[in-house]
Amino acid sequence: MAGEELGKARGRERSRERDKARGAARETVTELGHPRSDLLLLLGGLPLLGLLVGLVVPRLARWASGSPVLPWRDGIEFVGRLDAPWQTALVMAAGLVAGLALAFTAIAETLTLKLSGTRVRVERDGRTLTFERADISAVFLDGKELVLLGADSGELVRGEPGPRAAALAGAFRAHGYPWRDGDPHASLFHRWIPGTPGLPAEVHALLAAREAALKRKAPHDARELAETVRGLGFVVRDEGAEQYWRARVPR
Repeated sequence: MAGEELGKARGRERSRERDKARGAARETVTELGHPRSDLLLLLGGLPLLGLLVGLVVPRLARWASGSPVLPWRDGIEFVGRLDAPWQTALVMAAGLVAGLALAFTAIAETLTLKLSGTRVRVERDGRTLTFERADISAVFLDGKELVLLGADSGELVRGEPGPRAAALAGAFRAHGYPWRDGDPHASLFHRWIPGTPGLPAEVHALLAAREAALKRKAPHDARELAETVRGLGFVVRDEGAEQYWRARVPR
């Protein structure tokens, strides 16, 4: 009898150990950001390119100023006259600063992720968003952009991630997220044409404003307008210069 009780106690202990191990696995966090090689390329390559452009631009301007047909002649001739050593140094410094600014902008605009078995945290441009695993219905790559869909099929997140596609797929699958090879609702999208039946006037107005934001290359405005459209029950995505829309599909 004592042996039977001892066996039961050992069984309960093993069960607790298994539960503890499963809980630890669920809370294991995987961080996904730019690979080191990409960071080196951005923080080293772009500033170096800026320096080279600063060195070459005055020479190109002097060469181009000999053309009989030249737009912005006054500005190009002014740049071509920057041939003193200190002026060349200033132009190169400006190129270096511009390269650094581009590098930091690219890093800030890129999604960085922290995954566990219960939630995913997304950081971009100084903002942090957290989503519970149960609220995510699909994760996939749309071209170069990572997309997370919510329970209502609306886009929770869309943006370019730092990690490679294989690393993303492996991490999301390892933590039990519904990784897909493509958008499960791709067939429901329609090309947006102003006045198309099936869309409220308010959504048409938002998509028109978003089209203008895309043309003036204002990604923050375009993203905010897409979020407003989602709040009205629709999802918008881009293919080239065209906008496509669909209604949300609750799970």
